[in-house]
Amino acid sequence: MERIHDFSRLSKLVSEHKRVILLLVSQEDCPYCHLIKEDIIRPMILGEDFKDDILIRELFIDEGESIVDFQGIEREAADFAHGYGVSVTPTLLFLAADGKELEKKMVGINTVEMYWYYLSEAIGSAIRKFKG
Repeated sequence: MERIHDFSRLSKLVSEHKRVILLLVSQEDCPYCHLIKEDIIRPMILGEDFKDDILIRELFIDEGESIVDFQGIEREAADFAHGYGVSVTPTLLFLAADGKELEKKMVGINTVEMYWYYLSEAIGSAIRKFKG
């Protein structure tokens, strides 16, 4: 999964390809983040699920991480995530090219068995909202 540093560049890419951004807000020492990456997102990428509709990126909010936001302004990654109400990791955001949330964020993970179902439903809903 590609780590994101520049949302303004990602915005252009997403606009060109007409896709939804699936953003995993993560931390280096977060065991649940690793669980989601290995048991949910990695198989989704390998299986090419939603490959024509979403771009998957990972945002690390560890101390000292900085990014360029959708407006081209450099800021702390944690501050950027807090702007979306993210206070715990892992959190999944479903974003349009302009940074607007298309679907309710998914916070944490309860059971891996049901997570894929809820994620699939959320992605489908975000895609429908994006495509109008």
